Amino acid sequence: MDNIDSVLSQFSPLILKWRRHLHRHPELSGQETETARFISRILTDYGIEHQSNFGGHGIVARIEGKSGSRKAEIAFRADFDALPLKDSKTTDYASANPGIMHACAHDAHTATLLGLAAALKENPGVLQTPVKFIFQPAEENGQGAAAMLKDGLFNTPPAAIFGFHFFPEMEAGTARLQRQAFMAATEHFTLTVKGRSAHACVPDKAVDAIQVAAQLILALNHLICKDLDPIDPALISIGTINGGTVSNIIADQVVMTGTIRSLSREQHQRLHSALERLVRELPRAFGAEASIEIGEVAPALSNDPGLCDMMVEILGDNKLINQFEDNGPPLLGGEDFARFAQQVPGCYLFFGCGNQQRGIIHPLHSSLFDIDEKALDVALSTIYAIVLKGGEIVEKLKGV
Repeated sequence: MDNIDSVLSQFSPLILKWRRHLHRHPELSGQETETARFISRILTDYGIEHQSNFGGHGIVARIEGKSGSRKAEIAFRADFDALPLKDSKTTDYASANPGIMHACAHDAHTATLLGLAAALKENPGVLQTPVKFIFQPAEENGQGAAAMLKDGLFNTPPAAIFGFHFFPEMEAGTARLQRQAFMAATEHFTLTVKGRSAHACVPDKAVDAIQVAAQLILALNHLICKDLDPIDPALISIGTINGGTVSNIIADQVVMTGTIRSLSREQHQRLHSALERLVRELPRAFGAEASIEIGEVAPALSNDPGLCDMMVEILGDNKLINQFEDNGPPLLGGEDFARFAQQVPGCYLFFGCGNQQRGIIHPLHSSLFDIDEKALDVALSTIYAIVLKGGEIVEKLKGV
């Protein structure tokens, strides 16, 4: 791989420094003001042209490359928002912002992509095609990708887009490529049950919304087990439930929120149909009524088959990857990178960041989450290799 050892030697310490800075200063979705300023400052320091405030706090940068490079560009995306979670680690780079934490590695994604941008600005001769760098806010709430697209991100679409995620269930030094649908169509819902209040001593005068809500929760579990294709993954989870005011008044309303996830279009349609029927009909048996509002967070994510074929060679040649899994199991996590992959050919990779021996074992969205920072080199070397193949990628996609 052209000069990758030199690139790693020069930029790995910077990526590590940037990642730890971002980890110490996390910001929630839609509030990433200082994070965006930090990204912009790094890009400016390297003389990389970029546009800020894209789809909120998003930033889009571009490097043209050497004279005569192909006009069709390839794009890379990294997200940079954090989660409403207390950081329970004792490291010197633990979050300094109470109740906010980078527990999903977005800090590492952004630091790595900044490293790629800096490396390419210093080595423009390796570019066969222009490269776009998409720093995306608001992934955790599912709004960032849609907002950037609305602001014209793909008015001139790239030939292909690449994204990646660090994954603690895999050891650092491993990589995974997925071929079938592997991240779920994700939706959030609000389910409202309306009954009739009365004093607790005269239950016959009331319609108990809490009791009806409990029956709905049990029925939702039955729906997943019995009404859907058992070999096509899907789930419904209740995240919050609120109802009632005092102990001796039967509640007249309960509001629940939750998430719906599915991989296939067929299962998605069956799930919606069964859920809407259940919410409409079950409360009537108790003299209540219910309604549900469903909002899409992200569509299901699938990788482009042609890009997958090219990635096998790139991942297989990477000397920092000691284990490569081609077509691993799907996940029911959501990822709004799928909105980009709906528009242009996309490829999304997983890099291991766990380390059993060092106790780096905590899952995504855990208050103890951390990464083995050796994974940063694996990711940088991989996306740098993709850039080196940029011209070939563009030509092969044109021939499809």
